Amino acid sequence: MDYKEVINKHSHISQLILNNEILVAIEELYIFANQTKRQYHHNKIEKIKDTYKNILKHSFSGIEDPSRDNIYNYVRRTLLEILDSIKECVLTESSDLRIYKLKWSLEKNSDLQTDEAYSLITNLTFDSELDKILKDNKIDIVNKTETEVISRQESLKELFNFLWLTDHYKETEDKTLETICYSDKIPWHDKSLIVSAITLSLIRIFDVNKFKSLLKFYTVKENQVWQRALIGLVIGIFRYDKKIGLYPDLEKELSKLSKSEEIDKEIESIIIQIFKSKDTEKITKKWEEEILPEMRKIQPKIEENLDLENIVEDKFLEDKNPDWEKVFEDSPDLFDKLQDFSQMQIEGSDVFMSAFSKLKNFPFFNEFSNWFAPFYKENEYIDLIFEKEETNLQPFVEQIEKSFHMCNSDKYSFCLNLQMIPESHKSMMMEMFNEEMKSMEEVAKDENLFNSFAATKNIFTQYLQDLYRFFKLHPYKNEFSDFFKWEFDIQNASIFNKIITNKQVTRNIAEFFLENQHFAQAVGLFKFIEQSEEGNIELFEKIGYCFQRIGDYKEALGYYKKAELLDSNKVWIIKKIALCHRYLDDHNKALLYYKEAEKFEQDNLYIQAYIGHTLMRLERYEEALKYYFKVEYLDPSNDKIQRPIAWVSLILGKFETAIKYFHRIPTEDLSAKDYMQIAISYWCLSDMNNTKEYYNKALAKLKNKFNEFSEYFDDDIQILLDNGINRLDICLMKDYILDTTKY
Repeated sequence: MDYKEVINKHSHISQLILNNEILVAIEELYIFANQTKRQYHHNKIEKIKDTYKNILKHSFSGIEDPSRDNIYNYVRRTLLEILDSIKECVLTESSDLRIYKLKWSLEKNSDLQTDEAYSLITNLTFDSELDKILKDNKIDIVNKTETEVISRQESLKELFNFLWLTDHYKETEDKTLETICYSDKIPWHDKSLIVSAITLSLIRIFDVNKFKSLLKFYTVKENQVWQRALIGLVIGIFRYDKKIGLYPDLEKELSKLSKSEEIDKEIESIIIQIFKSKDTEKITKKWEEEILPEMRKIQPKIEENLDLENIVEDKFLEDKNPDWEKVFEDSPDLFDKLQDFSQMQIEGSDVFMSAFSKLKNFPFFNEFSNWFAPFYKENEYIDLIFEKEETNLQPFVEQIEKSFHMCNSDKYSFCLNLQMIPESHKSMMMEMFNEEMKSMEEVAKDENLFNSFAATKNIFTQYLQDLYRFFKLHPYKNEFSDFFKWEFDIQNASIFNKIITNKQVTRNIAEFFLENQHFAQAVGLFKFIEQSEEGNIELFEKIGYCFQRIGDYKEALGYYKKAELLDSNKVWIIKKIALCHRYLDDHNKALLYYKEAEKFEQDNLYIQAYIGHTLMRLERYEEALKYYFKVEYLDPSNDKIQRPIAWVSLILGKFETAIKYFHRIPTEDLSAKDYMQIAISYWCLSDMNNTKEYYNKALAKLKNKFNEFSEYFDDDIQILLDNGINRLDICLMKDYILDTTKY
């Protein structure tokens, strides 16, 4: 079985167990276990099958068993654990995946024992203790050798991989993690990396002790560490919501999170940031398809305004160029888009993914752990990167550490790429960067980004962006379960709703989903809120709107009608009801509501146009044409009204009018169908030269694909017949066009 088949089989059997289809699940498990080389899986399945058969036997014997429900849940838990074990065995034994080769190597060569774990921890603590002693005694002359750095980093990497690729944490792992969590000698950045390893391991395979370890790191509240631990918990809760209910002790521990003072705000911030990360591809696409091409167009003008020839003059470094905004006079939309991007950046959207995605090929990123390494100025790797630099880059490193605009992964990319820049440019670049950083700090003060919770949100943002880069850019990304692809249907996550007690948080997340066009998630949450808020017209409107945007017009109509009962004179609701009727092909009702909306807004172009469209669907062409002419009168610059006027005029036999309006459509906007309609109009006026010319233009527009031309041609035969064109002439015309084109 390949990786995808294994994952699909695991998911299928898991659903059977969670849906209480136990006997079917057991039979499927036997078959799945045949893929491994280990007989003990069959023995475990056989044992749990016997237990389940006893439940079946005694359930209908007339004797009540007070422990039956607990035993039943034990059966389900155990089957899920066996299933996880089989999945990991199959992948480890037969997969060519890089991470499972690493996992196999770890399992084969080094079962990490308690003394080895503590040896790794000692390696992590020694340098920091020594540094503290030296610093306290004002001795700062010690330089770590590359060997020492590598030794320490190797220990950290080994511990990271061990924790990540261990399926279930037992006493050894628990003791190791407890020591790390409560140690005041292990620095925050090493603890942060360990938390990332636990999170990755939890995503890979369920384990109660992984949840408990993350809870400890969260409870200690060490800055930078607890934020990462909470993100790991949130991901785990959504990953295993249905499983958690089978472990009452774990559910009880997780429910205690609700007692944390700011847990509501924290989880709200994390979920919103996850969805901002999910939107990164849209942001990247907008940057690459809309903004970069516009910037390239105005490149010469930018260079002129920046006065590149005199860039090294001191005055350039003192102030901003007052003419910069003028650069955008020729492309006004670009300036607005760039301002939008700046605001999105401040609010936590990932606007740098496109730029930094190309800078993840340095050897530094060959290690899995380095994708999660926090950026800090005392970093040994940074010292090694810059130790041979002529320019003093320490002030730059300090500035970049404080930056909340770049995630940790991108900061490393930036520093690694800096090595490639010629020394002559480096100093100037550092000065410019420092000036820009000062400006960003001013913006941060204005936006109040330095208060306690804003700082916490920045850590959430940076860490989730680090995770996003790992799951989207790592060379082996297809070997991981990418949680950014999950639905995160909050309303169905029972444990989430036990933790979040503030209903406003749910509403805030729903409003965010609505604002950012995640309509499927929004409608689920709004419907969840509806259960406790009866008769809320705004809620009905928003649920209706979400259903409308996902194309479920029947459900949308139901909610718009509920809103109408509470306010029958609200024109927005009336228009939405009309729209739903139109999409449900109930054009008589659509017309009724559009006419009602017209009473409130007689000159509304949208209403006038859609009354015209609806009348046209009802084949009331004369009336439709009057409304189209009214739209043209109210908005003479509206080019889009030309086509429906032309088409309806053709249907009504007003061929001169049809031709006039078709010719008002810009040539580049004319379709093959438009050309054919023009040809028909000329044919009905007996103008054969123009008829042939426009049929040929239609065929050319279709790139001489005669089959498509023939289909379009046949669609219009009835119009020609209704206007007295002989059927034989119609047949001959099609062949005439083919003949003149081919020969």
